[in-house]
Amino acid sequence: MSKVNLPNILEFGILSKLRKELIIYLLFLFISWLCVFFLFPKIFPYLLFPYFHLLREKSLVFISLEEALFVVLRASFYIALALTLPFLIIRIFRVLSEELYEYERRLFKKLLFLSVSLAGLGIIFGYFLLTPFFLKIFLYFGKNFENNLRLSAFLFFLLKVVLFSSLIFQMPLLFALLIREEIITEDLYRRKKIYFWAGFYMLSFLFSPADFFGQILLTLFFYLFFKLSFLLARFLK
Repeated sequence: MSKVNLPNILEFGILSKLRKELIIYLLFLFISWLCVFFLFPKIFPYLLFPYFHLLREKSLVFISLEEALFVVLRASFYIALALTLPFLIIRIFRVLSEELYEYERRLFKKLLFLSVSLAGLGIIFGYFLLTPFFLKIFLYFGKNFENNLRLSAFLFFLLKVVLFSSLIFQMPLLFALLIREEIITEDLYRRKKIYFWAGFYMLSFLFSPADFFGQILLTLFFYLFFKLSFLLARFLK
């Protein structure tokens, strides 16, 4: 199995090409932002679906006229950023691939495919499962109060949950890289199993410091991701 010396990428004389790609991407991002902004009335119902699926009779409110405008501006920017990031990653990969060996180029293509696929799965998981799950918990604790949830509060809560979920779903890829480079092996896991479980719990504690149930759930997710990473490592060989 060929090793990849990732830090060598920083030594290539391609900074001018990367700067050009970044400028092109920023222009593309700005145009995408404008498109999403003007299409936001059609996108908006899909963003609110998890909320109104649970509370059909409760409307979201905003407390000032400019608040709605700034919410739309920020939300449309984050959506445009999420949609265009794969474009930036692909363009950067094309620049870097000119300086890579053939086996390194094949590896990075596989990494790109897995990363985008896992991010997509994370977004779906966060939107359809995590967001309703957290909404049920938070709304249950507020059931004795009149809940007039602000529009901005819900939208950015949704974006944070989806972003968190997509980042968590990158964990198998990180583990797979460590396994591929033989930093982690199945024999090491069998000998140090208790330390791995402790590490998974510490990670879950960092992400959910005040919720013991959430910590246990995340620990199990990290374990499943870790086992999945052995399969991904075979794909990356």
